[in-house]
Amino acid sequence: MSLEKTFLRNIKKTTNQLKNLPLHKMDNDYKTLKKAFDIAYENELFSFHKYSIKNPELLKFRLFRKITPYSGSLSFLAIQILAANSIMTKNDFKRKEHFFNKKCGISINHLRDNKTVINAKKCKDGYKLNGHLTWASGYKIFDKLLIGFHYDNKEYEAIASFKKKKGFNILETPETFVGYSLNTVNIKLDDFFIKEENIVSSHEIGHYTKNKSLSKTIHYALYGIALGAMKNIDNEKLKKESKKRINKLKDTFIKTENPAYLDQIRIDLFTTIQDIITTAMILNGGKSILIDKNLQRFYREIIMFNSNGLNSHIKSLFLEKFI
Repeated sequence: MSLEKTFLRNIKKTTNQLKNLPLHKMDNDYKTLKKAFDIAYENELFSFHKYSIKNPELLKFRLFRKITPYSGSLSFLAIQILAANSIMTKNDFKRKEHFFNKKCGISINHLRDNKTVINAKKCKDGYKLNGHLTWASGYKIFDKLLIGFHYDNKEYEAIASFKKKKGFNILETPETFVGYSLNTVNIKLDDFFIKEENIVSSHEIGHYTKNKSLSKTIHYALYGIALGAMKNIDNEKLKKESKKRINKLKDTFIKTENPAYLDQIRIDLFTTIQDIITTAMILNGGKSILIDKNLQRFYREIIMFNSNGLNSHIKSLFLEKFI
C-alpha cells in the first residue's frame, strides 16, 4: 500500500473513532478533546515527516477537509502540532528524532512583533528566557511547547516541556466562548533555562513572518467547517448555492501562490461561511440555539479560526471590506 493510501486509511479510521465521542463537548471539555487528539495522534495523522510524498499540501488539505467537520478545536490543535513538526523537519538539531515522538504545540506568533517579547541571556549550556508567552494552546494535551525568543538580533525556536516548573509559570486559562477545551494559557518565563541541545533553529529576525505568509492551513480549516455546515443545511436551494460559492473559493485558494491574494481569499471564505451558517440557522429556527446543535458550533469555530493569529494587514483588509 502506498504512503498516501495509508494516510487516507488512517484518516478514515480516525473519523470512525471520532463518531463515538460527544462532539459538542470537544469545544468546552479539554479531557474530551484530548481523547480525540490522542486518537488522531496514535493514528499518525500528524506525522507528515513519515510520508515522503511529492505533495504534502494535498495530504494536509485532505486531513482538514475530513476532521474539521467533527471538531474545529481538534483541527486547531492539528495546526499547532503540524506547524511544530514542519519547523523541526526543516531544521537540523541534536534531538530531532526525540522530539518527533512528542506531542508538541507552539508559542511563536509573537516573533512577528516589531518588538522583543521573549528575550534571552546566554549562559553555560543554554539560555535563560524572560517575558510573557500569551495564547499557548493545548496545556495538558501537548507534552512539549515550541517557544520563540530573541537573542543577539536573531529569532530562535526551542522546545520545552509544557508543564509547570522552575521559571515556567503557567497563569490563568482565560474564559472563552469558543475553544475553551483548548486549555489556552498565558505563561510567565522568569529566567527559564533552555538547554542548547533543545534549540531547533536560529534565523535573522523576520524569518518566521516571511515563511508564514504562504500558509494555506487556515483556508483548509475554514473549508472543512463549510463542509460540516453544509451537511446540516435542510433547505436544498441554500445548500446548492452554498456548495457553488464555497467550491469556487476552494478552487481559487488551492491554485494561488500569491500571499496577498491568499489573505483576501481568507476574508472571502470567512464572510461567505458566516453568511451560509447564519442563513441556515435562520431557516432552522429556534432549535439552532441549542448548545448541542452543530450549526451553532460551526458558527463559533469560524470565529475562533479567523480571530487567532491575525496580523495588522489582514485586520486592515477586513476593515476595508466593511467600509
